[in-house]
Amino acid sequence: MSTRTLIRVAGIVGGLCLLDQAAVNQYEAAEAAVNALYWGGIALVVVALVGLGAELVSGALWLKLLVGACFPMLVWAVVSVLHEQTSDNIVDGGFGLALALILSASLLGGPPKDDTEIRRGSHSK
Repeated sequence: MSTRTLIRVAGIVGGLCLLDQAAVNQYEAAEAAVNALYWGGIALVVVALVGLGAELVSGALWLKLLVGACFPMLVWAVVSVLHEQTSDNIVDGGFGLALALILSASLLGGPPKDDTEIRRGSHSK
């Protein structure tokens, strides 16, 4: 299994954990289950976001590490603003669902095309 696939699977499972936590939290479930779903989901989402951030950059390793570290912080900042505007369950569940759907579509879309293949395809027309 490739790193790309593992990153996406971690994001999908983490997003679904956040969605489940938001759904279970409304029904006064056991606090331990809610906490396990939340923190387990957050851990998997952070792993996925670091990997996705690193994939945004090609080239220098130091730049991949920098973008990989900054990307989760950017997402956290946006989610924090949303938490101030509406219910925590809605934000966490919506974020988890959106992340799971986007990464599922990315995973099912097949392997990414190489830049040289894209460039060759556009010039051959």
